[in-house]
Amino acid sequence: MTAGHRIFRNIRALAAAKAATMASGLVTAAWTARVLGPDSFGVLGFGTSLMAYAALFVNMGLSTYAIREIARDRHQAAELSEHVLTLRTVLALVVGALYAAFVLSLDKPMAVKAVLLVQAVQLLGNALVLDFVYQATERMGVIATREIGTSIGSMLLVFLLVRGPDDAITAAAITGGSITVNALVMIGRFRRDFGSLRPRVDLKVWREILTAATPMAVGVFAWAIFTHLDVVMLGFLAPHTEVGWYSAAVKIQTLANLVGNIVMNAFLPQLAAAYGELGPMRERMRAYATVMLAVGGLVVAGGFALAPSILGTLFGDAYAPATLALRLLMLASAVVYANMILGNPLLVWHRQTGYMVAMLCGGALNAILNIWWIPRYGIEGAAMATFTAELAATVAIAWIHRQAVGELYAGITARALLCAGAAIAAAVALDRIAAPLFDATPAIVHFLLGSVVMVAVYAGCSVLTGLVRPKRLRRLTSATA
Repeated sequence: MTAGHRIFRNIRALAAAKAATMASGLVTAAWTARVLGPDSFGVLGFGTSLMAYAALFVNMGLSTYAIREIARDRHQAAELSEHVLTLRTVLALVVGALYAAFVLSLDKPMAVKAVLLVQAVQLLGNALVLDFVYQATERMGVIATREIGTSIGSMLLVFLLVRGPDDAITAAAITGGSITVNALVMIGRFRRDFGSLRPRVDLKVWREILTAATPMAVGVFAWAIFTHLDVVMLGFLAPHTEVGWYSAAVKIQTLANLVGNIVMNAFLPQLAAAYGELGPMRERMRAYATVMLAVGGLVVAGGFALAPSILGTLFGDAYAPATLALRLLMLASAVVYANMILGNPLLVWHRQTGYMVAMLCGGALNAILNIWWIPRYGIEGAAMATFTAELAATVAIAWIHRQAVGELYAGITARALLCAGAAIAAAVALDRIAAPLFDATPAIVHFLLGSVVMVAVYAGCSVLTGLVRPKRLRRLTSATA
């Protein structure tokens, strides 16, 4: 099987999973936000962001390290998985204890602390997830099955058990429990595919693994500063209602970024395999950049232009104050796509230190701007801080990437920007023409009509500008694995 066939097979599997998880995730988020209300939904969002930081200390870059190593030598998949799983389980117990002590020390009502403590169940689930094995061996169908099971199971339980503002603890327990149960099911699948899985304790090996993985962990931690710091700081500096508004906007941004993650995860093993050969590195990077920018341009343009109708459709009128913040976050998503294109390949090309430094500097800037802008501008200040810091980090990463392969894909970027601009202009024209209709109908009508128009215009511009060229895709398909 050629490299291109593997990539597109992986994209197809991940896209099917993400379509299911996005649909169920949207429904779950919409139901939870409406039933809990902005205040309780804000508590849940605050806890989710805190938990994201705790989970980083459980993973410690081990997944990225394992993907890189297994992609190069699949014979070590079983042994390395045993070391990684055992090490992460130990870390989960230690981090869980520290997290509980931190939560209990917070100056928050006991009801809020209870939600935060229940969410700690996710740490065990995250420690046991074996996605890295199947991503490294390019068996994305297994990951797809797990993700679909987690998302649909969570959705059904939320419908059954979450009924009002007092059910925030239940909602938190459902998320953590679903992740843990699905991780255990995946361990059973691993035993069938790779053999027995047993605890493996070897302090010398652990030290070697952590030494190699730590720079990756620091880079990922810095990335988390962009994706979660704003919600965490809002939780300390703003009322929970505002945190709820902003959490709704962040949910939409996360879904927008999810499309890029599908492409990135599908390409990453092949990008890792091309390391050391400049020709294949450039060829696969051009294909990667083309696909990322083609899908990213449409997603970001749609989120920006249709922000009010998206919020109204998913979360209701109570979340309308998040419109401007969402548009700012969609601009940040545009930079995130650039960062995924230029930055993530560095992690599998042994240039993780430069990536780490760039992301840490951007993260420090993000923290400073959040402290400065949140008290002055509220949720819009948090969104502006994210965009500004993300842009600064990506500029530095672009310099490192150019040193590695000698290209920055300016032509592809220009085509994607042109297509996105045309789609946004079409949405603005539709708003003016059909304003009476949109004022008299539910938000979903605006969202659906706007989406159809934007997709049509974007697709037409993609063909006219040559953003997606069949010849380039055929070259990728024929690339040697």
